Amino acid sequence: MVQDLALTTQAKINLILDVVNRRVDGYHEVEMIMQSIDLADELYFTKIEEGIILETDSTKIPTGPQNLVYKAANLLFNKYNLAGGIKVKISKTIPVAAGLAGGSTNAAATLIAINKLWELNLTVHELRSLGAELGADVPFCIKGGTVLATGIGTELEPLKVTPRLDLVLVNPPFSVSTAEIYQSLDLETAIKHPNLDEMIQALKEEKKLDIIFAMDNLLTHVTMNRYEELKKLENLILEQGAKKVLMSGSGPTMLGFTMNKAAAEKLEARLRAKLPKEYVVKRTKTTSQGIIIK
Repeated sequence: MVQDLALTTQAKINLILDVVNRRVDGYHEVEMIMQSIDLADELYFTKIEEGIILETDSTKIPTGPQNLVYKAANLLFNKYNLAGGIKVKISKTIPVAAGLAGGSTNAAATLIAINKLWELNLTVHELRSLGAELGADVPFCIKGGTVLATGIGTELEPLKVTPRLDLVLVNPPFSVSTAEIYQSLDLETAIKHPNLDEMIQALKEEKKLDIIFAMDNLLTHVTMNRYEELKKLENLILEQGAKKVLMSGSGPTMLGFTMNKAAAEKLEARLRAKLPKEYVVKRTKTTSQGIIIK
């Protein structure tokens, strides 16, 4: 039986994020196109005699029961009465609390790793159902790729084509409360919803420029009204050569899309020269897979 496992866990962005309804239970019904990008953390799993031990090179994430990796491990150990324990080393590259599903993709990797190490033989559907108990993004992260997500974000329909997109992400040195942004969203006054059909058609036809200009996020105006710095950042990214700027999730990470890798390299260099060192500026690209077993 395998005793250890290494996984690469890739981040997630939304090409489209629309909120269509606020349910009586407080959840929001959404329509999103979720997309994996190749910005990734590395997780190393080792079977131990007992307990759940987390180690990380980041000072920004907890190593106790608050961590989604810990919660994912605890969920499987309790549900299936597993013997022994697990140690997880988390090497962070994905910015924390950035709207990039870093915690969710690591939780998904934990479900996959324990499934393999303990030979549970859980299906993708079963892993996604377990993931939904941990967070709305975790089911997507089990497989990643390019996916239409509806309901509260856990009803997933994989799309056949993964767009080849180059982008530069800019993560400011402050966080945004997702709960606060959703609570502030007034669907009655939302003037223009993202055009999901337009995006799906552009993806089918594989027209890069149409895909870029179809990108939209209903939460943008809510977040930018509360954080004026993000509007200034959006303008800067456009001024430095991006074709389109998209906010990731509820923010604060901003994504500058370009037509090719060379343009993304130039944009990355220009933004690094213009922005304070506290800003994380990283060039990345879309990918068809969420988690890679090494």
